[in-house]
Amino acid sequence: MPRSRGTERLLRLGLATLYFAVVTPAGLCVRAVRDPLRRAWDPDRASYLEPPPGIRPPRTRADG
Repeated sequence: MPRSRGTERLLRLGLATLYFAVVTPAGLCVRAVRDPLRRAWDPDRASYLEPPPGIRPPRTRADG
């Protein structure tokens, strides 16, 4: 049986309410506690470039 327009609107309103009442505050709390992208400035680091995990650097002729 097809849903009526009112049911569709109520469903969308309920999902939007759930999103803004649960997901958004949870994301804001996580951002307040830690920096997930590690964007903080670290003056002691020489480089912010990090190799992907599980990949070894290529061997050079000096390595043998």
